[in-house]
Amino acid sequence: MIGTAGNEKSDDVLVTVDLSHKEGIEIELISKIEKLFGKQMKEVVLNTLKELNIEKAKVVVQDFGALDFVIKARVKTAINRARGNK
Repeated sequence: MIGTAGNEKSDDVLVTVDLSHKEGIEIELISKIEKLFGKQMKEVVLNTLKELNIEKAKVVVQDFGALDFVIKARVKTAINRARGNK
């Protein structure tokens, strides 16, 4: 139950969500600006997961300068794809 969304282009983000993760939420962030905005980006991911009632997942976020609303949209899309929704 893995879904991905986004791409590796500038101002975007590539998100991979694994819903078969066994324990809680794990967020892995790969970003050149992690020291500056990593906490904010992880918070956006976590809030999006809570909004969708996801309690167990591993989320890998490869950031290429995306804004918060892009991160949120990519996380939602990746979750829908992991669930088998089109």
